[in-house]
Amino acid sequence: MIPDNVKKQIAAAAVHSVGSGIAWQKLFAKNKLRIGFMGGSVTQGFSVDHVMEGAYPAQTVQLLREQGMDAEAIVCAEAGMGSMQGNLLAEEHLLAGKPDLVFLEFAINETTLRPSVLSFESLLRKLLTQPEPPVVCLFIIRNVNDYNCESFMLPVAEHYHLPCVRLRTGLNAALEQGLLKWEDYADAESHPTEDGHRLLADCLLQLFAAVRNAPDEAPLPLPEPWLGAPYQNLRFVHPEAECAFVQTDAELISRYHPYFPAAWKLTDKHPHLEFRAECRTVLIFYETHHLPEYGTCRISVDGEPMNPPVLDSNSLYGWGNARFVAAHSAAEAAAHLIALERTSGSFFVLGFGICC
Repeated sequence: MIPDNVKKQIAAAAVHSVGSGIAWQKLFAKNKLRIGFMGGSVTQGFSVDHVMEGAYPAQTVQLLREQGMDAEAIVCAEAGMGSMQGNLLAEEHLLAGKPDLVFLEFAINETTLRPSVLSFESLLRKLLTQPEPPVVCLFIIRNVNDYNCESFMLPVAEHYHLPCVRLRTGLNAALEQGLLKWEDYADAESHPTEDGHRLLADCLLQLFAAVRNAPDEAPLPLPEPWLGAPYQNLRFVHPEAECAFVQTDAELISRYHPYFPAAWKLTDKHPHLEFRAECRTVLIFYETHHLPEYGTCRISVDGEPMNPPVLDSNSLYGWGNARFVAAHSAAEAAAHLIALERTSGSFFVLGFGICC
């Protein structure tokens, strides 16, 4: 257990920035505050043998309600989700709920390399360029090895004048002082205990406390990209019987996945699928698992083998989750043909992400 006084100490240090150009009082005056939470397994509430119903998004909303604020959570999260998948799903599973405030938790599911930065900034700009953009707050957590992506997320938050909540500021100090052990907060990787989720909720509540009496500020103009946002207009081509982009005789089957409910199943009897579109970027989303049924697929782009040419959907670390590969990316849009041919086992195509 984490002592209450230690939770308070950690939470008090968590607010890195309250942002600028935000009308906080206008936000608090809403009849119902819709709060979006997007991220990976921590936001989902993933644990060793179950998914917690009382993960930090639910606890945050409950604590706000106890303070007299009518709030509701819009959660788009899954174990392993990165910002590219978040971008793909944002319109349907986050923005459709018209959130007033969105917390982004991707600090332990991304790398610090250029592709992750471009992916994250693309998602960020998609949110900030909506007709009625939500306030976006970066929620930077850490794993057991103190890994996180604050090396680029902190300067991105500063560049866009965003609020930012940073767990490790207080948590690391408490760990070093011996006030708690890592096991009090989370498992041997990154997934919080029930008490750990309450700590995360307390950290977010500290942001609300910090801006409770802040005067409304006029919105600031959207700055130029910090690094780049080539996937800002990413949209999802769903698997469906009459898909204008796809030609295949592969079976269209239902999946148990909450965000990818259908897939084209490529097998030895129906091994081919062709995707045609005029676009800049094509991403292939596919299902991965450690079960022996899951196999490989050869991919070519405009008649040339993709690099690498074969995707293997069988992974020791797969559990039916979605992964993606960039089949093509260019600065200008053009007509492209992406050809998939199953080479072993079964290959489940969950859809395509395209930027035109």
